[in-house]
Amino acid sequence: MEIKNIEPKEVFANFYELSRIPRESGNEKAVSDFLVNFAKDRNLEVVQDEALNVIIRKEASKGYEDRPTVALQGHMDMVCVKEDDSDHDFANDPIELLVEDGWLTANGTTLGADDGIGVAFIMGILDDDKLEHGPIEAIITTGEETSMVGANALDLSQLKADYLINIDSEEEGVLTIGCAGGLDLEIEFKKEYEDISGDFIAIELSGFEGGHSGMEIDKFRCNAIKTLARLLHKIEGVQIADIKGGVKRNAIPTTAYGLVAVKDRDKAIGEIEKRIKDVLNEYKDSDPKGKITVEKAEYDGKVLSQKVSKDILDAIFALPDGLYKKYKDNIVTSSNLGLLENREETIMFHSMIRSEVDSAKLNRAEIAMAIVERFGGSYEITNQYSGWQREETPLIDLANETWKAIHGDDLIVGTTHGGLECGLFKKEIPQVEMISFGPEIQGAHSPAEKCNIESVANNYKFLVELLKKIK
Repeated sequence: MEIKNIEPKEVFANFYELSRIPRESGNEKAVSDFLVNFAKDRNLEVVQDEALNVIIRKEASKGYEDRPTVALQGHMDMVCVKEDDSDHDFANDPIELLVEDGWLTANGTTLGADDGIGVAFIMGILDDDKLEHGPIEAIITTGEETSMVGANALDLSQLKADYLINIDSEEEGVLTIGCAGGLDLEIEFKKEYEDISGDFIAIELSGFEGGHSGMEIDKFRCNAIKTLARLLHKIEGVQIADIKGGVKRNAIPTTAYGLVAVKDRDKAIGEIEKRIKDVLNEYKDSDPKGKITVEKAEYDGKVLSQKVSKDILDAIFALPDGLYKKYKDNIVTSSNLGLLENREETIMFHSMIRSEVDSAKLNRAEIAMAIVERFGGSYEITNQYSGWQREETPLIDLANETWKAIHGDDLIVGTTHGGLECGLFKKEIPQVEMISFGPEIQGAHSPAEKCNIESVANNYKFLVELLKKIK
C-alpha cells in the first residue's frame, strides 16, 4: 500500500515526507529547514530560532477572526533505535515504512511516529484552507527526546496563544492533562588499571523488548544493563576490559556487553549460566525474546583494577531502577538506568528519573547519589525539568464534548509518566490552558514502534472539530 494514499492523506503524506529526512535528536537542521520551506511555500509567517525550533502562524479562516489563538505543538526529533542485525544509517537513510494489519510500522527501526505523526497533524491543519478555525500558532521544537533543549531555548514571550494543544500523547481516547518531570543523572567512575590476573569471559545480552522508559517502565521488562551487573555480582576477581549497554537514556536498555577477566573461568561461567536461567525464567512472561550468552574469550589489552571493577558493578547492581510508585493506573515515580558507556578515561552510566512530584523526583536522585558516593563514583545532574500538574479547565470539558459527539464515548482524562514539553511551557505561561492527545502508538523508542492507522483518522477528525469549536 502506498503510504501517501492512506486516509487521512493530509496526515500520512506529510508523515511520509518527514520519514525521508534524518531527524535524530541533535541532527534536526534538515527537518527544521524542511518545515521552514513548507511554511514559505504556503505564504505562512514562519520563525526559526537558534535552537532550530520552528514557529508557523496561520491566519483565522473567514468568520473566525475573533476566535482565540490556538497553539498546536509537537517536536520534530525522534529516538533512533534499530534491531541488532539492521544496517540502517539514521544519519542518511530514510525510514522504511511498512503497513501491517492496520498498523504503520518500520523495517527494523523505530518508526518516528513519536512525534512525527503529531507534526504531520499540524502540517495537515496548516495546509488545508477549507478548515474552520481561529488563528493558529504552530510550535515545533527540537531535542525533546534528549533534554528538551528546544523547549528550554524557546522565547515564550513571542507566543500569542490562549490555548495550547500538544499532539505528543500515544493512547487512543485518552486526554492527557499532566505529565512527569524529569532529571538526568550522569555517573562516572575513573579508570584505574592493573595487571591481568585471570582468564577472560564475554557476556552478551540482546533481543529484550525495551521500550519507552516513561510509558512502559511498569511492564516488568528486563533492563539489560542492570542484569549484566547481576550476572557478574560477586564473581571472584572480576577485572573489566570492556563494558557497555543501552542506546538512549530514555529507553529501557535491550542490550549489554561485558568482557572481563575472572579468577576461575570455568567456575565463573558455571555460576553465570545458573543466573542466566533464573533471569530468563523471571522474564518468560513479560520479556520472553531476550537472549543471554556467556563464553570464553581472549584479550590482550588493558583491564581495570579489581577494586574499580567491583565498585562499578556494585553501583550498577544497587542503583534504583524501574517503577517506584504507582497510584491507581497512573505511574507516579520511576527511574531508568538507560545507558552504559566505556569512555576514554571513565566508565559512565546514565539514570533518568521521573516523577509528577518534584520532591519525589529529587529524593529518588538523592538515593542514587548516595549509592554512587558509597562506591567512589562522581555524578552530575545534566538536565532537569518540572512536571505539568493536573488542573481542571473549560478546554478539557470542550475536548471531551467534542470527542463524545464524534465517537460516542467519553475521553479518559488523566496524566502521563512520559515527559511532555507542556511542563516547561506551563511554568512560563501559566495562564494558557493546555491539553495533550494523540493516536495509538505502541512500542515507542524501540524497533517495535507502530502507529494505528484507524486511530490516526479518529484523532485527526477530533482535532479538526475541536479547532472549529474553540471560542
